[in-house]
Amino acid sequence: MTNAIAALAGQQNFLVAGLMSGTSMDGVDAAIVRFDASARSPRAELLAFVTVPYPDELRASLADLTVGHDTTAEEIALLNMSVAVAFSAAFFEVCRGAGIDAKQVDFIGSHGQTVAHAPPIKGGAPVAGTLQLGPPGAIAALTEVTTVGDFRVGDIAMGGQGAPLAPAADYLLRRSEQCGRIILNIGGVANVTFLPRGCQRDEVVAFDSGPGNMVIDELYRVLFAGHGSFDSGGAAAASGTVSQPLLDELIENAYFNAVPPKSAGHREFGPRYAWQIQSRAQELGLPRADTLATVTSLTVDTIVYAIERFVAPLGEVSELYLTGGGVHNETIVSGLTRRLGGMTLKPIDVLGIPADAKEAVDFALLAREAVLGRPNVLPNVTGATKAQVLGTIAAGMSR
Repeated sequence: MTNAIAALAGQQNFLVAGLMSGTSMDGVDAAIVRFDASARSPRAELLAFVTVPYPDELRASLADLTVGHDTTAEEIALLNMSVAVAFSAAFFEVCRGAGIDAKQVDFIGSHGQTVAHAPPIKGGAPVAGTLQLGPPGAIAALTEVTTVGDFRVGDIAMGGQGAPLAPAADYLLRRSEQCGRIILNIGGVANVTFLPRGCQRDEVVAFDSGPGNMVIDELYRVLFAGHGSFDSGGAAAASGTVSQPLLDELIENAYFNAVPPKSAGHREFGPRYAWQIQSRAQELGLPRADTLATVTSLTVDTIVYAIERFVAPLGEVSELYLTGGGVHNETIVSGLTRRLGGMTLKPIDVLGIPADAKEAVDFALLAREAVLGRPNVLPNVTGATKAQVLGTIAAGMSR
């Protein structure tokens, strides 16, 4: 351990930056958070948050990787560094916006940009893997701030899914002694975290339920070309009618019945999956709004099914907190409200951290745990053989 990292481990308060980019690959979320060192119930104070879009060329190149376009090892190496540059730029931008000297930030927690996620599956390849671009060593060099990143690979190495990792932060920041809670994140992929009343670490249940916004966004860009990159408010989907025959076919996907631990990404619900849906919709002669309405209903239905099958039998749930980009899709939210009438649905903002900033804050917290040498993953969630201190720590400049 370098002197810089050893010094951090002895602190009681931290100023941390969290950097995150999800499966939508549209840019970098950057947060500045103040934490204490509490192991049981840490305090998190969000000081600043920004989203910095990727340059168009970088976003297009990253998207190409997910659909199998011919890409050389050299091109991947250049993309790896390009993501590090983009993440570093987002770090400096959030510091400027908050009026914080970047040198005062103790360390950065960076998720990186996932471009491949191939966790272990029964009967699958003997070796699993995951790849997040934007190496922590490059970010530490560019920012001169100690950076923790590459969180997922250690869990994969121990037989885990490498995801979801945010439930470890949900446990620390959002559990309740009074009631059972669900934290529902609707990002590109939707994931469910169940925090039973007064739960312990090994009682948390969490998994990816299926597609969130990923399929909706991909089809919207094709079907409503020139109207933006996403269905704002779910308006286009709301104008259509769900095709029950197509929805019934989609629900048959084996992923939805698979028992957790499980995680998903572009392999399961990426562009290729969306294009298959569009091809089938054309065969059925569906209007474009009906196609979008159907895949939006798929997101709602698979979330509800996941809760009813894998969560409801485990204990009472009285509160459900929504986070991720899906909170802005009124068609998704109204569908969930209607189908989950026995639960109180609230934006996660009421717990103190805005939905858009949650995952950046979560990875800042996971980085804090790594710096303090504490396990920052729930192996009962990921399926790994043991709890670990996930993350590669790259030292910045000594202070």
